[in-house]
Amino acid sequence: MWKYRLLKTLRVLVSLLVLACFVAGFSSLHRFAANAAKGEFLPALLRMITQLSLISALFFVVIVAVTLLVGRLYCSFCCPLGVLQDIASRIGKLVTFNKMKYRTLPDFRRTRIIMLVILICLAVGGWMFPLGLLDPYSLFGRNAAGPGQALFTEVNNELYGRIEAIQPLEPRPEFPQALAILSGVILLAILLAAACRGRVFCNTLCPVGGLLAVLSKRALAPLRLDPAKCMKCGMCVKVCKAGCIDIRGGKLDSARCVGCMNCVSVCRFGALGFHRAEKGKMEDAANAELPPETPLPDPGRRTFLAAAGVSGVAALVVGRLAGTAGKKAAAAGGVPPVMPPGAGNRDDFNRRCTGCGICIANCTGHTLKPAFLEYGLAGMGQPRLSFEIGKCEYECSKCSDLCPTGALRKLTREEKRSCRIGQVHYFRERCVVVTDGTSCGACAEHCPTGALQMVSYKGHLTIPQVIADLCIGCGCCQYICPVMDEAGKAVMIYGATEQTRAADPREVLKQAQPVLSEMEEFPF
Repeated sequence: MWKYRLLKTLRVLVSLLVLACFVAGFSSLHRFAANAAKGEFLPALLRMITQLSLISALFFVVIVAVTLLVGRLYCSFCCPLGVLQDIASRIGKLVTFNKMKYRTLPDFRRTRIIMLVILICLAVGGWMFPLGLLDPYSLFGRNAAGPGQALFTEVNNELYGRIEAIQPLEPRPEFPQALAILSGVILLAILLAAACRGRVFCNTLCPVGGLLAVLSKRALAPLRLDPAKCMKCGMCVKVCKAGCIDIRGGKLDSARCVGCMNCVSVCRFGALGFHRAEKGKMEDAANAELPPETPLPDPGRRTFLAAAGVSGVAALVVGRLAGTAGKKAAAAGGVPPVMPPGAGNRDDFNRRCTGCGICIANCTGHTLKPAFLEYGLAGMGQPRLSFEIGKCEYECSKCSDLCPTGALRKLTREEKRSCRIGQVHYFRERCVVVTDGTSCGACAEHCPTGALQMVSYKGHLTIPQVIADLCIGCGCCQYICPVMDEAGKAVMIYGATEQTRAADPREVLKQAQPVLSEMEEFPF
């Protein structure tokens, strides 16, 4: 029918727009596009819970309401990984010259539910990494911010000079190789499955798909199949990416249907459409002539419930152990990692961040990179600051502005300037002034808060003195320090377990000035 074909065309246009928006956001081309991540299902849910955000709550309520009304339209309209799967599916058909056809797939409902229970319990227990690894938005973002942005930068710089409008881009920090390979392999496997059999991932391992499937099962007017009108031609089955249509049984599983509208756009008999539940008792009509059967107890249901319960308890224990092990590993790992501004408490940050990489992709100082084991198992893939490759810009608050999950609290410009993300430590034995007897002072010159002041050392030489109350841990000193010692630089930033607010530089320096003046031969 023409109206369903029009609706399918609208779905394709909207989904491509969503994909373009996220590609632009993760390529740091447009900040508004990056903010679109706050409308995705899992980020909106986490932000609503952690920060009581009204906008995120509105996004979440709209997604749930649409699902309860007509089914899982979110999966086809708004999910960037879903759009990639559709593109892979289209490529798969082109490669096989349109000979490949979909078919009815088994219902992996119990697998889907058990997987959802495990991922949620792991996250509640304190290990967010598995949920972030399979969440469609976070998985897309992790690959876009890592290999995707590296490829984009390389292609852009190759075209620089050949096309006048293109400007060169600085290379972003490399992702940990193990994480990049793991995320890339998962994405490649999902796209290969989509090229062969459609949206297999969405109805088996995807946590968002699993939760929306539970809601869409109770949808008011989802897509339904009318057995009375169906001629069993099989055209709908051939184009169904979810494999949820059973024409022999005269059923369409609304829990697995992703709302792509392929089936309704090819049905010539009007057997498929959005129908209310009271108007869609088609399956009952089809089976009305059959004699009633006495329902028998289902032993498999009890086994499934027991398996789900055991899996959930085990996942809670594993999540708790991973979180505890993460604290011990971070404490014993030498220099504590530095969290992005707005993270607050490290435990809360590790429980909220899905490691999507939107902050890494848009970091002005290019200093954010994903952690491997710096936070322990609990924080794998979550952002940390690396002052070997950059510094946290004093006036920048992009990461806290863009964070879609609420793991980073949005900071005002004034709050960002005084947010203490770490503390500087000065190692005199490594300083070039002490080891080489040469003048330096680069760390104090680049400190934006005056936390490092040069005081007299020997003769005309001066060395830095730390005013701890002023340090915010921005890393300007560590980044600029010329020392190349194996043990580290002469000034090192140790991450704060809980971010606090630094003192007012004007007040502290006013009180410290008489003391510094007595000690300095050449005041800074």
